[in-house]
Amino acid sequence: MKILLTILNLFPLWIFAQSLAGVWTGYIKTPGSQLPYELAISENNEKTSGYSLIIYDKEGFDNIGIKTAKITVGKKEIRVEDGELIYENFNTVAIRTKLYGFLTIQKKDTVWTLSGIFKTRSIDFRDTRNYNGEVYLQKSSKATSPKILSSLDELNLLHNLAFTRTREKKSVSEKNIVAPLKINERKIEKIREIFFSADSLKLSIVDNGTVDGDTISMVLNGKMIAEKKGLTTKAFSITIPARIGKGDSLILVMHAESLGTIPPNTGLLIIEDGTTRYDIRFEGDLKRSAAIILRKK
Repeated sequence: MKILLTILNLFPLWIFAQSLAGVWTGYIKTPGSQLPYELAISENNEKTSGYSLIIYDKEGFDNIGIKTAKITVGKKEIRVEDGELIYENFNTVAIRTKLYGFLTIQKKDTVWTLSGIFKTRSIDFRDTRNYNGEVYLQKSSKATSPKILSSLDELNLLHNLAFTRTREKKSVSEKNIVAPLKINERKIEKIREIFFSADSLKLSIVDNGTVDGDTISMVLNGKMIAEKKGLTTKAFSITIPARIGKGDSLILVMHAESLGTIPPNTGLLIIEDGTTRYDIRFEGDLKRSAAIILRKK
C-alpha cells in the first residue's frame, strides 16, 4: 500500500516533468460552437511562454487572431492566459476578450494531450458577455504543418520559439524538390471577398515579412496580369479595369512561382478602391493558390 501511495504521489510530478515545448493543435468548444485553436509553447531557461492562434469562419473567410500567451506550470495544472493581440485579419468587428485556460497534460498511447476548461473576460467594460467551455489540444508531430508556425514565420516572430532554433535549416534545393503543379492544376483556396465601387482598382504586392526570394504570378479571370514578380519590401503595383455590372465579380488568384528559402510563399496584397484600402495577407505553395473575389457593389 505504501508503494502504491508513493507512486500515486509521484505521478503528477512525472507528468509535469515532461516538456511542453512544441506546437499543440486542437479546438476550444462552447455549447454553441467549436473553433480551431493552436498553442506554440517555448521553454527557455525554465521560462515558459508562447503564442496562441484561433480561427473562426465568417461567410467562408477564415478570421485569424494571434496573441502572445503567458504559460504558468503549476503542481496540478497548466494555466494559459491571453496576452497582446499581435495579428488579426478580421473582416468583422471582433469581441475584445481575454482567454484563461486551465489545462492538464496526459499521455494516451503515444499521443500527448492538453485538455481542460477555459473562460473569457471582456476587455471592454461596457460589454458584459463572458464565455466558458472546454479546450482540447494534441502535441503536433514533426510531419504536420501547423498554421501558427507559418503565421509566426510571416510575422518574423518564429525565432522567439526556442525549439525552432535547434532545427537544422534545409537548403533551398532540399525544400523545393517537390515538382510544382501547373498553374491550372493547383487547388484554389478563397481567402477573401471584397466589395468595390470604382471602375478601376490598384493592386500592390509586397513581402511583409522576411524577404526570402518568393516570386508570384497574378491571374485575373484566367488572364495573366503579372508574371513571376519577386516579393520585396518595395511594392509592385498594377491598375486593373473593373467596369462590370452591379453584383458581378472578378476572381484574382495569386500563384506561387517559387517558395524562397522559407516556405510557404507569403506576401501582402493591397487593394485600393478609390480612398478605400484593403490589406490582405496571402500564402500558397506549388500545389495550392490563394484567391480573392472582387465583387461590384
